[in-house]
Amino acid sequence: MRSALLMLAPALALARLDRVAAQTVERTDTPKQGVLRVTFDPRILTWDRVYTGNGLASLGAPLTGDTVGAPHIPLVARLQQDVRTASGIPDFVATLGHGLLAVYQERRVTPLNVELGVTSRLSLAVTVPVVRTATRAALQLSQANANLGSNPRATLSGADQQYTSFFGQFSTALAQLRDSVATGHYGCPLSPECAQAQALLTRGDTLHDALQRMIYGVGGVASPFVPLISSSAGIAIASGVAQVQQQLQTTFHVPGFTASFLLAADTLSAPYTFDAYLPGVVGANGAVFGWGYNPFRYAWRLGLGDVELAAKYRLVAGGTYAAALGVLARLPTGTRDSTLEVLDAAVADHQLDLEGRVTQELTLAHRLWLNLSVRGGTQRPGTRARRVSPLDAFLVPFQATTVLNWDPGDYAAIDFAPLYRFLPQFAAGVTIGYWSKRADQYGYRTAQDSLAIATALGAPTPANVLDQGTSARWLRLGVAFTYTGPAVESGFTVERTVSGAGGQVAAATVYRLVLRISRKLF
Repeated sequence: MRSALLMLAPALALARLDRVAAQTVERTDTPKQGVLRVTFDPRILTWDRVYTGNGLASLGAPLTGDTVGAPHIPLVARLQQDVRTASGIPDFVATLGHGLLAVYQERRVTPLNVELGVTSRLSLAVTVPVVRTATRAALQLSQANANLGSNPRATLSGADQQYTSFFGQFSTALAQLRDSVATGHYGCPLSPECAQAQALLTRGDTLHDALQRMIYGVGGVASPFVPLISSSAGIAIASGVAQVQQQLQTTFHVPGFTASFLLAADTLSAPYTFDAYLPGVVGANGAVFGWGYNPFRYAWRLGLGDVELAAKYRLVAGGTYAAALGVLARLPTGTRDSTLEVLDAAVADHQLDLEGRVTQELTLAHRLWLNLSVRGGTQRPGTRARRVSPLDAFLVPFQATTVLNWDPGDYAAIDFAPLYRFLPQFAAGVTIGYWSKRADQYGYRTAQDSLAIATALGAPTPANVLDQGTSARWLRLGVAFTYTGPAVESGFTVERTVSGAGGQVAAATVYRLVLRISRKLF
């Protein structure tokens, strides 16, 4: 880069020094005919909080607090409901303990823009961005108040046989009782003893089904956790099973149901920690318990962003006022995002965008420079792999993953940058940026995809649950500095996202550097 600047110095030394330097807001000027302008425009975005529908929240909020469980982990929410049914404790709250998830995310975009002046007013440009994303995530989990432990099917080699015996005996006993009621035993259908038998059947069926869902899950998704045997729910479940066994044998003379129900003996411990369940724990029978994510760690990705092709025409080129029109196509060349990360900072959208721009500049008293840029774009439909789940679901089973039709929402943005020129070479000012996007729309590609997800999750799940929280808008405020040297134009901006709305809008701080050089080719 240094040698390139030295080569261009003679040409740039002839340029006017009173021009406005490289800006972080789009300018109206274009390179002169035959001039090649190269812009190096690195940006760093950092954030650890997001704007949500309930205000500002940390990225790790779903696993932070006194109770880590049902609100943001669907598998625990389903388990909690089944435990309430089986234990008879309607206000039971399933918890893995007190959690603190610390998350920091960063996105570094390094675009190289090459713009050629076709005429004195028309230019063509191409921008090639290289994007590096990084996520630092670490979870601290204190289980002093936990009432859940590992599903024995994931940790004990003989657990499957014990559960097979328990549910086999339970089902057989209920079937015998049902046959006896149907064939008129116990004075059925009108005697008090028959009513008791029918009540036991209803209670037994409810208990059997709830316990079976607790252990085996629903559809193709097994539950990683069960209540501790020493917890209030564990004690109530054991007592409820014993009461059903006693009534079957002593009151209704149905023998054979004597197996005990296996629950977790202790909270999560090595090697079956919470972090181990993120990628998944393989049980003795080959079943996978967990979510299929990569563990919390420091992770980064480097990839190509979406390449941009642009054209700009300068409509007005007056001494105090200038205006330009621009069109841009953002190509689907970028690296796709990953479904294997709990928190993924996307490298690119990987779909086609078409954008129009209007830029205006007004100079007052040869000192105050006002720049206003308005742009709007449409994002063309494509496909995207996602885990089908509501917005508030933080840990989603891998069985919910599928490739969907994706229609990203259109967007519009306004950028305003008033700068005051203190010296011919130096100016400073503020930046105001507003960005808004409509909601995305998701849909299954085929009816078979919808059926596959319903089978895996145990219930129909519409793809449009992913539409929630995809509309977004934010406001950024910042400060900007520009400098014009003999060989290079430069600008530096620091911006802060001061408000956001929609789903999850990053409360990002943006650092941006602009370096620009020009050279006449013909």
